[in-house]
Amino acid sequence: MSFYPIYLTHLNRKRVILLGGNDEAERKTGELLSFGAQVHVISEELTDQMRSWVDHGDITWTDRAYLYGDLTNTAFVVAADYTPEIAENVSKEAHEKNLIINVMDNLPLSNSAFGSVVRQGKLTVSFSTNGLAPALAVRLKERFQNELDDAYGAFLDLSEAIRDPVMRIIVDPEKRKALWYEWVDSDTISLLREGKRERALDRTEAIWGHEVMVASGLRPDSGIIRNLFRKVFSLFTS
Repeated sequence: MSFYPIYLTHLNRKRVILLGGNDEAERKTGELLSFGAQVHVISEELTDQMRSWVDHGDITWTDRAYLYGDLTNTAFVVAADYTPEIAENVSKEAHEKNLIINVMDNLPLSNSAFGSVVRQGKLTVSFSTNGLAPALAVRLKERFQNELDDAYGAFLDLSEAIRDPVMRIIVDPEKRKALWYEWVDSDTISLLREGKRERALDRTEAIWGHEVMVASGLRPDSGIIRNLFRKVFSLFTS
């Protein structure tokens, strides 16, 4: 079996159904909440943390075991704690409704699998071993957690700011692509790591141009500033 890596979006628009209320279900619920998912738990029991999430309105809860039909209006299904019969039934319903489902530790009943995830701001990196050696994926995650510092998150914050202006101002896709690589390969990330944000902005402006920086709000419009100075100067000289 081979896996095709993909990321899910808009998990806040439809429910994510999660079966189970044990420690593993709590861990997976926490991960889903960190990505903004709208989580509905179906379980007869919950951990104290999961009950706290229910009490604070972070998740919703059906206090019973899964029943066929529970997957209506659902985007994604995770079975974290289940009996063999429930696993078979929830997998059957999910496949009938063409839903994405992960029955944890049971690949034959799933059509998706979780990787070990490292997050740094808006950067998300995941590792998968195609279910063959999950412990290796965990060790890779631990290694990269130490290497991916907050400079990458800061860089992606800048990228988010300039992305729309870049698409609007630099219309040639080949030029855009070349500049993205030039920027990523520059010392911008190193400057951010060293706390030299202004120099990082200077480098960004040298690559993308002042117009992009002004349109993104990262640099003021020099024309506006010149006009402001003219007005202030005229007040003192009139």
